[in-house]
Amino acid sequence: MDFEKETQVLHWLPQEDRWETISWDAWSAFRGILAPGIGLRGLSGGVHHFVVVVFDAGEPANIIPHKYLIEPDGSIGRDNFGGLTKEEREDEWRIMTARELTPDDSARLNQIREKLGKAYELPRESIAALKWTLPVRPRVGSAAERFLSQYR
Repeated sequence: MDFEKETQVLHWLPQEDRWETISWDAWSAFRGILAPGIGLRGLSGGVHHFVVVVFDAGEPANIIPHKYLIEPDGSIGRDNFGGLTKEEREDEWRIMTARELTPDDSARLNQIREKLGKAYELPRESIAALKWTLPVRPRVGSAAERFLSQYR
């Protein structure tokens, strides 16, 4: 896998006990970041787990889990795993796509994450494969290390 980039997207394949790489362009199109979303080729319908791994100087700095209900055409279906209201989902989207966060944005995001709780947790059986997939261990104290430590 090419971890030279600052951001890497991985998709959990439970039948194969491994993570596959998703290109940033495919991920952006799938998520509808710059245009209406389109399906990811080869995805079957059902619940799927992804992580966005953010790198700093070649080391995993943050790991952001995503969980989606996928439609048979590979597009994101209507889900509400965390029980968020429409306003909370809109706030989360606005904050997560903002270039910079204000203190109010950070506080709001913390409120939303607290409400989400464990809704977006990765399957425990995926963690060993995720650690194996990363090119190096996250630095102690990094957000990535804290994320992985919750699965001990």
